[in-house]
Amino acid sequence: MSDKEQSSNDPEAKTAAMISHQVFHGTTWHSRLLPSVHKFAYLYRYWGVNISALAAGHKLPEVNAGINSKLLKKLPFNQRLAKALPLFSAKHKALQQFYANDYLQENREAHTNPVNKSANTNPIDDAQALKQRLTQAFINHTGSAPTGDVIGMLVCRNMGIYFSPVNFYLGFDEAQTPTHLLAEVSNTPWNKRHYYGFLLNGAETEFCHDKDFHVSPFNPIDQRYRWQVSVKQEATNSAEAKHEDENQSNNALQVRIAIDISDERGEVLKTGVKMSGTPMTAGSIKNSLQKNPMMNITSLSRIYWHAFKLYVIKKVPYINYDEKLADSQQQEE
Repeated sequence: MSDKEQSSNDPEAKTAAMISHQVFHGTTWHSRLLPSVHKFAYLYRYWGVNISALAAGHKLPEVNAGINSKLLKKLPFNQRLAKALPLFSAKHKALQQFYANDYLQENREAHTNPVNKSANTNPIDDAQALKQRLTQAFINHTGSAPTGDVIGMLVCRNMGIYFSPVNFYLGFDEAQTPTHLLAEVSNTPWNKRHYYGFLLNGAETEFCHDKDFHVSPFNPIDQRYRWQVSVKQEATNSAEAKHEDENQSNNALQVRIAIDISDERGEVLKTGVKMSGTPMTAGSIKNSLQKNPMMNITSLSRIYWHAFKLYVIKKVPYINYDEKLADSQQQEE
């Protein structure tokens, strides 16, 4: 048998290197068409954690050095904060802390208090438990589990506070082809979570389904979602982005997830994220936090600010939890 034939028959030869941990930067947008026009877009960040790699012992960077942030400089205790609080960690409290138990927890008691004082646990054990929860969630919501890496596009704790409107989990096969998507959606005022799971057809996938989780107090429950998902990989040539672990690839993920929401009135809302990844290193983490060290707080404030504008300024009628359009005041508009 020739070397070429042996390579083609060797399962390990078809297995690509692990996808590196990533830092995602991009834009999130929200374009409401009915009952009043209201649009905004702003810069956003996700921490792209390869949960499969993390569970196998491929650690996230620990970043302790300070950053020159205008926002942090304005805080009265900024010097003490810089000394006491690392920038990024999966082991202990930090300005941005990855804490595996924040994700896919069916037991809501773990999230009653967003500042969990017992967050110093074993990162490897927690990552392995998260991977098990993810595997079960994929099976529950799609009928199967990814056979390759799972990348979590996650919002981490910011100064001990966890808040994320939606986390995405991308599943791949052994050749790093996208095969699964799991969305972990939170409805801000009610502190509940819901999961949407789908099978992906490679780099580009579209699918539709009925809405079954109340998120916005300005949208009825009887709506339909149309998703457009794009997941692509691009090689990075940046010397800073080169990953130290030779078992992890330096490919950067390009992800676009858009959702068009409609009901009997027509298209009501268009929303989504478009993100570009780069391998997660101490340098890329510092650069990201230099731009926006307090993203969780700014995201939460924006949600309530735009809700105020819709309700008070634009007079969009409030819709009760799980209320249908026909039973709401919006039907009268």
